[in-house]
Amino acid sequence: MCPEAKSKIKAIPMSRKTTVRRIEVTAANLQENPLNTANTLKCFSTALDESTDVLDTAQLLIFIRGIDEHFCITEELLSMESLKSTTTGQDIFNSVMHSLQKLQLCLDKLVSITTDGVPSLTGKHSGLIKRMNDKIQADYPLHKVLSFHCIIHQGSLCKSGLDFKHVVDPVVQAVNVIRPRGLNHRQFQDFFQDIDSDFSDVLHHTNVRWLSLRNMFKRVWELKEEIVIFFEMKDIVCDFSTKAENTEWMSDFAFATDIMQKMNELNKELQGKRVFGHDLYLEVKSFQTKLTLFAKQMSNENFAHFSLLQTQSVNATSAQRYSGHITGLREEFARRFADFNAMAHEFDLLKSPFSYDVETVTDELQMELTDLLADNALKSSFEKKPLIEFYESLHPEKFKNV
Repeated sequence: MCPEAKSKIKAIPMSRKTTVRRIEVTAANLQENPLNTANTLKCFSTALDESTDVLDTAQLLIFIRGIDEHFCITEELLSMESLKSTTTGQDIFNSVMHSLQKLQLCLDKLVSITTDGVPSLTGKHSGLIKRMNDKIQADYPLHKVLSFHCIIHQGSLCKSGLDFKHVVDPVVQAVNVIRPRGLNHRQFQDFFQDIDSDFSDVLHHTNVRWLSLRNMFKRVWELKEEIVIFFEMKDIVCDFSTKAENTEWMSDFAFATDIMQKMNELNKELQGKRVFGHDLYLEVKSFQTKLTLFAKQMSNENFAHFSLLQTQSVNATSAQRYSGHITGLREEFARRFADFNAMAHEFDLLKSPFSYDVETVTDELQMELTDLLADNALKSSFEKKPLIEFYESLHPEKFKNV
């Protein structure tokens, strides 16, 4: 936080007890702030993510987003609960309830729960969502809670609709021949310095960081000729060298790189703080519309939006196959985002309330929406004419001599 004071801080002698006490004070302060804020929240939603640390201990992260009567939004990490033994739906339910009770948050204010889709959270019979709904129905029969699968995680899972194994395997193999082996890696970097290349290395890819797949594809594409030359110099036998001579495989490689770029762009649009669900849903709907356009253009051998694929010789058969891949990807998006599609009616209300039909909303929102439309009409009247003219239209007798 204060890099310029790093040396001064290091010079301060602190015993172990002092260090522990300061950590405890900091932790108490971090817990006190959410507690003070929680008392003012009118409604809130939670997001859950469960992972395992380096000691194989399951850690449950509980995030909260709430809004108060002044429409101030609060986003906080509510708690990190360690699940020492099992990670069943009951264990997670107990941890979530403990965290909510600690902040004195009532379930009748809970609006939605977002998870990463694992069975212990979303199971129909004993998952967290089922247990939370049962608890809420027992305590507040008229209250309903929405449940969603994390929209960013859903977007990453949709890539399963694309079958690129025959492209991914040779590219990953080429990278693994270079990066993990120290001698090959050093000689590869020296080779790039000798030829004055703009790049100095290839990039790794891991399944956990799935966005790195496109970055790896793009780097290998830009260095494909150099990689082949390096393998020939070293007498390294690799499928990538053989595949790089195949025109059809190179077209598949270009198409995979282009479509992964499109998905990376969508993922970046879905990230960030203080972004609302209906805005994210619009981004997904927009991407599905783009996929429909891409599939249609592909079937007509139009590659206007695929910069790398444009540089390749693509036959009609491959173009139809790429169109089928994009259609499958669009169907995968429609399937995985079914829970958001079911909320499209409510999202439209949030997106454009002033053009919404009052009779189509629920009974508890009709009065509020009517008042909102009236306030908007009054505001529009002020904007269309000067203030003096507006009041003169209301009381003309008072403005005769003005």
